[in-house]
Amino acid sequence: MAKKLQHKSFEFSNLQVDTESRTISGYASVFNVVDADGDLISKGAFSKTLSENKARIVHLYQHNPVQLLGRPTMLIEDEKGLYFETTIANTQLGDEVLELYRNGTIKEHSIGFQTVKSTNRGTYNEISEVKLFEFSSVTWGSNSQAQFTGFKGQFTSDSIVENCDKIMKMLKSEVTNDTIDQLNIFLNQIKTTHLHLTEKSVTEDSDPLEDSQDTDNPMVIEEVVEVKNNDLELIQSFIKGYKNEKLTIS
Repeated sequence: MAKKLQHKSFEFSNLQVDTESRTISGYASVFNVVDADGDLISKGAFSKTLSENKARIVHLYQHNPVQLLGRPTMLIEDEKGLYFETTIANTQLGDEVLELYRNGTIKEHSIGFQTVKSTNRGTYNEISEVKLFEFSSVTWGSNSQAQFTGFKGQFTSDSIVENCDKIMKMLKSEVTNDTIDQLNIFLNQIKTTHLHLTEKSVTEDSDPLEDSQDTDNPMVIEEVVEVKNNDLELIQSFIKGYKNEKLTIS
């Protein structure tokens, strides 16, 4: 069974923003909190991935692999959760994101990971080991008022169709500027999955999603197509194509 690339979102806890030094610090994930999916990440879940894969973990914007904010200068587990410090890159994107932090627009994070070990505890699923690839500054995350709480996607054609079905449900409700922003983030992740399927040849003997934690980061891709925030027609056409046509991956 192919492992899933998952995203889980958390409102920033103990967030510190220093615009002069361009440093952001806080918690990318917190322990012992049951989320909307019924999952709980326990203390120690990041221990192995930090030991084996820490140098490859990046800080992204909106889960977009080409929108790199930097690499964490500190990323550790403590009693509370996964603590990070990042010096935001001196780029146009970095400047814009720092301003969004400063004015309080960005308040949440979403971590990109694969579950390695988990246990069904009856009322919730305890995740005791993960493979972490990235963490992102996001507009929406665990906010209960948001129409979705992040992304859980498997690298299969079926998952793309399933995600498009979710977008269709969103479009049946009132379409606002906030909805378009959410769809923009969602479609970026679908595109990442699609490009992974079409651009990488994965054999049964060498599956990068089945190997140990020192494998290449599947978030690294050659191309990501950006979706304009106000381009509702493009979004609707994208969905219609997947709804009316069976996607074939060679």
